[in-house]
Amino acid sequence: MALLELTALEIAHRGTSLVDGVSFALEPGTITALVGESGSGKTLTARALAGVLPKGLESKWERLTVDSQSVATARDLAPLRGRVIAAMPQDATSALDPVMRIGQQVDEVSAHVAKVAQPERGARRDKLLAEVGFAEPATIARQFPHQLSGGMRQRALLAVTLAAEPKVLLADEPTTALDAHLRGAVLELLRDLVSRRRLALLFITHDLAAAEQLADQLVVLYAGRLCERGPAKEHFREPRHPYTRALQQARLDRPTPVPLRGALPSVGDRAVGCRFAPRCDRASTACGRQPPLVDGVACHHPGGR
Repeated sequence: MALLELTALEIAHRGTSLVDGVSFALEPGTITALVGESGSGKTLTARALAGVLPKGLESKWERLTVDSQSVATARDLAPLRGRVIAAMPQDATSALDPVMRIGQQVDEVSAHVAKVAQPERGARRDKLLAEVGFAEPATIARQFPHQLSGGMRQRALLAVTLAAEPKVLLADEPTTALDAHLRGAVLELLRDLVSRRRLALLFITHDLAAAEQLADQLVVLYAGRLCERGPAKEHFREPRHPYTRALQQARLDRPTPVPLRGALPSVGDRAVGCRFAPRCDRASTACGRQPPLVDGVACHHPGGR
């Protein structure tokens, strides 16, 4: 059974749609990559699921269940935040409190969210820090964030996030600020934690190489709408939506990357019907209507490479 099931998410600002009709499920022990260009609605989707959208934005859905609990409105997410569903922001430097030691930050979440008694917190803190890869957790617990490297801060933030024992983890670009070596180490750590803890991880990224390495499921967004969804291996091997195919062709790890022509439209300039149509070499008059999601792809002219 899925730990999170979302049907037809909508996010709007003063009546203007920003995200429209996004649906997916997160299974325990699996990683779902949410991909798309900057501005596609990835981070907004995650923030809506955590109930922490910026002021002025409103979210609603046809159906949302988290750990078998039905969630009617964004307000109903508050009791679940941290304890059941947790968000890990991309910038560990900003997310960690600069004047608190790492151990104090882990303990604070253990005490106030997980409700762990004080005598148990020390051993629990060291266990969490060891679990995210620190060989000397007691030493790390005494450090301030500025005393750690970027990769160490990212792991420390992960320990703080896991201190509440969430079942669903939303990780927003967790490797953006890391070099290639540290990026690989963090991806490997995430995969290990998901398997060991049976977490359901939503991995938000614009890095398709990382998504291909890590993900079990793939969800592709374009201009706030769902383009393609399904098993990651299948969709990386043979992307069926023209946008997914274009993203694949633009990957910098390819021998000859082909940049996408055009640009993501602003909210006020989104096409009626298929929003990718103005950039698509398969567009036809049929694309004036929004295509339904059929067999994991929302396109009037789906196909392979």
